[in-house]
Amino acid sequence: MEVVNINFDTAKEIQNLLFAFMGLFHEKFLLRLRQEYHDSNCMPCLKKNHIKILNILYQKDHITSTEIGKMLDIEKGSLTTLIDLLEKEDFVTRSDDPMDRRKTLICLSPRGREEMDRVMDFCARKMDDILHDIDSNEIQQFLATLKYAVKFMKEI
Repeated sequence: MEVVNINFDTAKEIQNLLFAFMGLFHEKFLLRLRQEYHDSNCMPCLKKNHIKILNILYQKDHITSTEIGKMLDIEKGSLTTLIDLLEKEDFVTRSDDPMDRRKTLICLSPRGREEMDRVMDFCARKMDDILHDIDSNEIQQFLATLKYAVKFMKEI
């Protein structure tokens, strides 16, 4: 693969588009989904950062709290408090890393996995409602673009 250096203007445009996308995703989807899910009285003890941690753990089998902290840009002390509550409520478990005794792995408990399955189903139904009136060709193009963006982000 040939590596091509981008210029400053291109880098700036990419940065602006990424931040615009994050803001729009938050406004158009995440806020609506979270509010409606919260209103349904599911997981009332959890705040948005708890849900973000559970979502990361839903995407990955098990990771360290340091990795979670980097992904969410949360300080170690705050993260420990968040994970403590998730463990107390039986949404996550901690276990020793078999590859490195100094590390502790965090993963979803069976209850956490079950609840996140419900959250994801709820979100998929709401996403269907939100996108219901959008042209199917546009949705297919958006889906292909998202798949490419995720693939690209994983590679960098």
